[in-house]
Amino acid sequence: MANVLRNLIVRTPAHPDYMVALMLLLAIAMMIMPIPIIVIDMLIGFNLGFAILLLMVALYLSTPLDFSSLPGVILISTVFRLALTIATTRLILAEGDAGSIIHTFGDFVISGNIAVGIVIFLIVTMVQFMVLAKGAERVAEVSARFTLDALPGKQMAIDAELRNSHIDQHEARRRRAALEQESQFHAAMDGAMKFVKGDAIAGLIVICINMLGGISIGLLSKGMSLDEALHKYTLLTIGDALISQIPALLLSITAATIVTRVNGPSKLKLGADIVNQLTASTQALRLAACVLLLMGLVPGFPLPPFVIMAVLFAATSYVNVGTKAGKATAKTGASVTASASVPAQVQKQAVHAEALPIALFLSPNLTLSIDKDELERCIAHVSTLVSADLGITIPRIPAQVDQQLSKSQFRVDVDSVPVERDVIDTTHLALNDDVANIELSGIPFRQDPDTNRVWIEEGNTAALKAAGIGYHRPSEILALRLHSTLTRYAQRLVGIQETRQLLGRMEQEYPDLVKEVLRTTTIPRIAEVLRRLLDEGIPIRNTRLLLEAMAEWSEREKNAVLLTEYVRATLKRQICFRYANAHRVVAAFIIERETEDIVRGAVRETAVGPYLVLDDWQSERLLAQFRQIHSTIAQSQSQPVILGSMDIRRFVRGFLTRNGIDLPVLSYQDLAPDFTIQPIGSIKLPAAKDRAQSSERGGVFTAAS
Repeated sequence: MANVLRNLIVRTPAHPDYMVALMLLLAIAMMIMPIPIIVIDMLIGFNLGFAILLLMVALYLSTPLDFSSLPGVILISTVFRLALTIATTRLILAEGDAGSIIHTFGDFVISGNIAVGIVIFLIVTMVQFMVLAKGAERVAEVSARFTLDALPGKQMAIDAELRNSHIDQHEARRRRAALEQESQFHAAMDGAMKFVKGDAIAGLIVICINMLGGISIGLLSKGMSLDEALHKYTLLTIGDALISQIPALLLSITAATIVTRVNGPSKLKLGADIVNQLTASTQALRLAACVLLLMGLVPGFPLPPFVIMAVLFAATSYVNVGTKAGKATAKTGASVTASASVPAQVQKQAVHAEALPIALFLSPNLTLSIDKDELERCIAHVSTLVSADLGITIPRIPAQVDQQLSKSQFRVDVDSVPVERDVIDTTHLALNDDVANIELSGIPFRQDPDTNRVWIEEGNTAALKAAGIGYHRPSEILALRLHSTLTRYAQRLVGIQETRQLLGRMEQEYPDLVKEVLRTTTIPRIAEVLRRLLDEGIPIRNTRLLLEAMAEWSEREKNAVLLTEYVRATLKRQICFRYANAHRVVAAFIIERETEDIVRGAVRETAVGPYLVLDDWQSERLLAQFRQIHSTIAQSQSQPVILGSMDIRRFVRGFLTRNGIDLPVLSYQDLAPDFTIQPIGSIKLPAAKDRAQSSERGGVFTAAS
């Protein structure tokens, strides 16, 4: 038993739930077992300090929900305080002593007059019971009733905003969760205030028991005179009652402060909120100053206090006017400057671009030429496709007008930075079929030599439908361009907030798994791993596998880059499936061992981490091979991968990305046993002694037979 208690005490600081359990166990023990006087003094000091802490926390809250655990705190502190009262009652009646704090407090309050002490205690108790506890109980009851009655209407309002696309799914879920928490909080506070009220009643009963029982014991058991017994036990009883009622009074004020708090749009702390609202009206301050001056002139009233308050109110009103004028001037100046330097429409676009992670802008004439409803449907469709493919949530992407764009031009921004800009001819359709079919049909077309895209005039729509040839309308072309942007920049849509929401959803099904992951790593590191996976086109749909890999490796591997490699190994079946054909075969260009050694030897440690530093000759030869592979893949419409060792994989991928080549690079740890690897070529970088022969041959890329 001693070992168990020792282990519990050692682990308490790291586990707050142990502290709560210890407090409740201590409360039960105090009700049953006698407690030494020195321990009683420590517990009384802790009780008083904890009550002061609760009051300070209540004053600095922005919203009541920031302290949603208050009902539980009220229960635990009330149980602890009642148990402490029982322990001190035992000491008063059994030993005639309840510690230094109670004796000193009782002696200080009584001040040699028992009647004064009793009156002070009764006043404090009545104030707490009749004013604070009863008023807070009524406010909590009404708040709970109104909150529950308004809950269906608030939920319907959220659903209406969601249907009108004013908010997205994430915001709707967040608001519903906040509503649920608010209703539970007010309902719990309604019940918790009964504890506060009952605590005040118990204080009145305990003082009667202590006083009558103590005087009886002093007279009958200890042979004291009536005056001696009355003074001693009354002093101890009053001290005990007040040292118990003052923390209870502070707790009542805390609860009353929180349940009477009205949430405003400013979300200020209580003190700042009160001061701002009291000093908001200069007329009210000046009128109050005049009334105070008149009251000071009443015969018999002391003039200085009223003059001081009147001057204070008048000075505050003039300071308030100056502050408001300065803010208005600054705001007007900023608005004028912004208006003079940037057109109003562009300012509006800038605000939207900042608010949206992905933004689509159209030129004015392009907006008029494209069916807006069709464009919205196409954008919603590609957003759904990307979301289902990668396992991320795509925010709503409205089409906005940008007056700065030229005729038929569009632009896609990611985090307010343009990443794509092009022109769309709204009088033509884009072929979505084999070129041979359009040639056989006899429908006139033209082929863009730069992009190889085939364009057909819009007047041939009926002929294309009759021939069964697929095509894309301008709105579909825009949506496809947006699809490629979303896929390429998917990692920009996952940050700390999105990761926290993802963990919140997973916690409903896998609470232990999420708890273990958060024990071994942080949310920013999880977000970085997710972004690195998405950057290489690896879906994060299977969140359970992801979190299990992080739970297994994050404690041993603190580097997020290397942790990503281990997570990839866990997702190897998903990775292979992404690049395999219908026969579960993955075509691969193999990096030869000698080339791997050269790349491995070119990795240099820098202040920002390891970096690949190839010399110019090696870089040119390697880049030539990858470009040849990329060209081969583009012509064949296949999707083979580059295959190499795990320790160099990310450096090869980084080398390709920096040179604008988008090729998937896998390691041998990314290969699943139920998929077949088919080598279709090799990548060889000759050593320095072979440079001359390699230059004469013009390259070293080798295709498999």
